[in-house]
Amino acid sequence: MAITYLVLSIVFSTFINLIFRWFKDYNVNKFQAIVVNYLVCFIVGFSFSNNHAILQHITTDWFPYCIALGFFFVAIFFSMALTTEKMGISVTAVSGKMSVVIPILFAYFYANEELSSLFIIGLVLSLCSIYFISIKQGLQLDKKHLLLPIIVFMGGGIIDTSLKVLESTYGTDVGMDTISYSIFLGAFIAGILLFTIRNKRNFKVLEKKSIVAGVVLGVPNYFSIFFLLSAIAGFSKQSALVFGINNIGIVLVSTILSVLIFKEKLSKANKLGLGLALVSIGIIAYAS
Repeated sequence: MAITYLVLSIVFSTFINLIFRWFKDYNVNKFQAIVVNYLVCFIVGFSFSNNHAILQHITTDWFPYCIALGFFFVAIFFSMALTTEKMGISVTAVSGKMSVVIPILFAYFYANEELSSLFIIGLVLSLCSIYFISIKQGLQLDKKHLLLPIIVFMGGGIIDTSLKVLESTYGTDVGMDTISYSIFLGAFIAGILLFTIRNKRNFKVLEKKSIVAGVVLGVPNYFSIFFLLSAIAGFSKQSALVFGINNIGIVLVSTILSVLIFKEKLSKANKLGLGLALVSIGIIAYAS
């Protein structure tokens, strides 16, 4: 089942990337859709869970951690948006996806997971593939905003590492479904606070299009996290495998579907990246 969870996490995460691509085509207010999306994530998770004792959760030691992580989700989202605005989507994509090294290093040094030389080779190839797949016209690094991609890199790594810590510490007693919807509850609260602050002086009505987009985004977003947590639990001693294949798998499948659905053109560098992605997945899977 663990492999199935990993595949499903990749599938639902790919849906998220495709939906964001459609946001651009339909001129969706991304911020409003994101806020609605987090509410939908919470509702979906709460509906599928057998544990509905939210008031009792408040007094536990794990619940505040989930809420804080939800706030962090929103903070990193805005960091990614600002990085894209100031430095371009390529810089954001590369810095975000390469953050996979942080949870893998955590798994090695803290969780005492073994990383073979072959696995490390596969990881290096996967990082190279992410770079080549993501670049469009090269990376334009503006020294004035160099801190932004660093924040995205560190933030993405901290989120994945936190998911690993939550699963290993509380997963057995609490359950992946409860942890998942609690995280999204925190993200929704953070989103509402930001929405209120942003519209305090210049109030903007929540657009119908944003509500629909948020619902469409929220369902796969919830299941992407739920199945990622479930995969981490299934590969409890091999979380590095989960993070490695999940990360590069999303990039690989998203790129292929973008070509098939949106007719996006691939450069020679992008095609090289796809080839490296396939090789790296094979090496990582074999090494693990």
